[in-house]
Amino acid sequence: MERPNSATVAAYNAAVPDDPGAVKGAMFGHPCAFVNGNMFFGTFAQTLVARLGVERTSALHVAGTAVRFEPMSGRPWKDYVQLEIAAHPAEALRAYATEALTYTAAMPPKVKKAAAPKAKKAPKGG
Repeated sequence: MERPNSATVAAYNAAVPDDPGAVKGAMFGHPCAFVNGNMFFGTFAQTLVARLGVERTSALHVAGTAVRFEPMSGRPWKDYVQLEIAAHPAEALRAYATEALTYTAAMPPKVKKAAAPKAKKAPKGG
């Protein structure tokens, strides 16, 4: 999986809203921002992704403004758009990130799953 370069990370950092609910982190080695444990904005290769909801994502896709985020062929994330950095001014990327924060903050907080118990090893020797 292609990692974001410094220009992509800079575009991401400039777009993430300065909001106390927005927490920067990483997912699969890519810088991402979370609210209430849910990812709302991040990087993927040399693009940005924003969680805007199914209807908004479809509208942007139909308008040709953005594409649906599909990290694996045939497996789209219905709520997310993928944004080419060069195709959008910095103000537009900030607006998408703010819209994604607002949309995702309205969702229930993500509940962390309990870690699966470790399997016991069979005794050595015999």
